[in-house]
Amino acid sequence: MAVAQVGGIKVGYELHGPDDGDPVVLLGGTGMPRGVWHLMQLPTLVEAGYRVAAVDLRGVGDSSAPTGPYTIEEMAEDLTGLLGHLGWSRVRLIGLSQGGFVAEQLCATRPDLVQAAVLFASAGATTAYQRAWFEAMRALFAADAVPREFFIAENLANTLPAMALRDDDEAVGRWVEMLSAQDWATPGQRGQYLACISWMLDVDRAARWPRIECPVQVLSCEHDLMFPPRTGRAAAAAMPNATFVEITGHAHGGAIQAGDQVNPVVLDFLARH
Repeated sequence: MAVAQVGGIKVGYELHGPDDGDPVVLLGGTGMPRGVWHLMQLPTLVEAGYRVAAVDLRGVGDSSAPTGPYTIEEMAEDLTGLLGHLGWSRVRLIGLSQGGFVAEQLCATRPDLVQAAVLFASAGATTAYQRAWFEAMRALFAADAVPREFFIAENLANTLPAMALRDDDEAVGRWVEMLSAQDWATPGQRGQYLACISWMLDVDRAARWPRIECPVQVLSCEHDLMFPPRTGRAAAAAMPNATFVEITGHAHGGAIQAGDQVNPVVLDFLARH
């Protein structure tokens, strides 16, 4: 574990893989500390010879958690500062959910830093369901502190496929146990959620997709209510150098379980770019 001082805040990160490997940066979802990547793409990338940085975005892990709200733009600036600290002038990015927003922001505003990007469960126009959901969340945050029970229920509703929520009590129980272990009542959690709400309710995001010229791999999960494949496919089609892959059988929380589908796609994409 290491901490970089960037623009007045601390950014926690850890490095893995050979010193001379091509750099890859992993950016997690809302409330997700960097350690979760050990259950996902990190071991596969290290085995393939990449130099991998798993990052705590502001608000979680060893990074600073100032009073929010935060913005995705601020998180992208934090990442830019971290890259300077590491001496990395050009990297491959892999962003999950909120991390995908940060990666997309960097692709659009600092293309000189991005060799290629994987946007996992994050790309696409805002749907009617998302607008209703995020407007409700914004109203909750404005009214008062949001109870942890809400965060657990919200994550369940958008993490597991509907059939699992209906029929697989064991799987739901495992997720409840995992989510209950997190401390949701923190300034960092609130700051990150508000950043994502603002990002998703910004109707102008799609206008810049045609200007994202670096190679992009868009991944969407078949049963993801928040980022359905139809919107991910359309976002990829709007980017000049993007490809799209649908991860079958999973919802928004499928990143951990879907390694058998995700890892080969990611390795192939990074090898080509």
